[in-house]
Amino acid sequence: MAFLPGIFSKSPAPAPAAPVVQQPAPAVAPSAPASQQPAPANPNAAPAAMLTNNGQGTPNAGGPQPADLSSYATLFKPQPVDPNATKPLTLADPILSPVDPAKLREQVQAANFTSNIPVETFQKALGGDVAAFQDAINAAAREAFAAATQLSQGMVEHGSRTAAERALGQVDSKVRNHLLRVQNTSNEVLSNPAVSPVFNAVKAQIAQAQPHLTPEAVQKAAEGYFTEMASALTAPQRQAEEAKTAPKQQDFSYLFS
Repeated sequence: MAFLPGIFSKSPAPAPAAPVVQQPAPAVAPSAPASQQPAPANPNAAPAAMLTNNGQGTPNAGGPQPADLSSYATLFKPQPVDPNATKPLTLADPILSPVDPAKLREQVQAANFTSNIPVETFQKALGGDVAAFQDAINAAAREAFAAATQLSQGMVEHGSRTAAERALGQVDSKVRNHLLRVQNTSNEVLSNPAVSPVFNAVKAQIAQAQPHLTPEAVQKAAEGYFTEMASALTAPQRQAEEAKTAPKQQDFSYLFS
C-alpha cells in the first residue's frame, strides 16, 4: 500500500519542521536610585503636577490678577505740615501791623514841629507881637499837618501793597480750583451724571491732600484710581468665569501607581 500516498498527493510530502531554538532573555539592569534618575524635560508635565483634590485637573492659574491699589493709599493722606513754617497771611488777617501806643507816643514826643519857624518870629511873638505869635502857631500846625499827611500816605501805600500781595497769593489756588471743576474727562462712565459727582469729590479730596499737584495731575490720578478700583472689584468674578471655561487637565497618575 506504499503507492497510495503517491496516487492521492500531487505534491511531495512536507519536510519535517526545524527545531525552535529559544534565545535567552536579556538581562534587566537594576534600576538606579531615585536621586540619580534624570529629571523630566518638562517638570510641569509630571503626573504629580497634575494632581488635584478631586482629580479634575488644575484650572488655569494665569488668569487676571487683582489690581494693586497700594500706590493710591497715600494719595488721600494730607502732607505733613511743618510746625515751624510761617502761616501764610490772607485778606482776613489785619493788613497793617498793630501799633504800640507807648512807642507811638515816644516818637511823637521826639518830633519837633517848630524847627522850621524863623527865630525872628519867636522874638516878635515874645515881644508881644500878636501877628508874629499867630505866624508861629500856624507854622507849627503846618509842620504837624504835613507830617500827618506823609504818615497817612505811607500807611495807605503799605496797606495797599500788602493787600495786593495777599490777594495774588490766593489767585493761584482759586484758579486751580476752577480748573479742577471745569475739566472734563474722556471716560464716558466717569462723565455720567450718576458718577461725575463722586468723581469730582475724589478730585477735590486729592487736590486738597496734594496741593503741589497740577490740575492735570489731579485729573490723571483720579481717573487712574477709579480704573484700578473697578479692575480690583471685578477681578474675582472674572477669575471665576475664566476658571469655569478653562480646559481641565486630566489626572493620569493612576497609570503610574
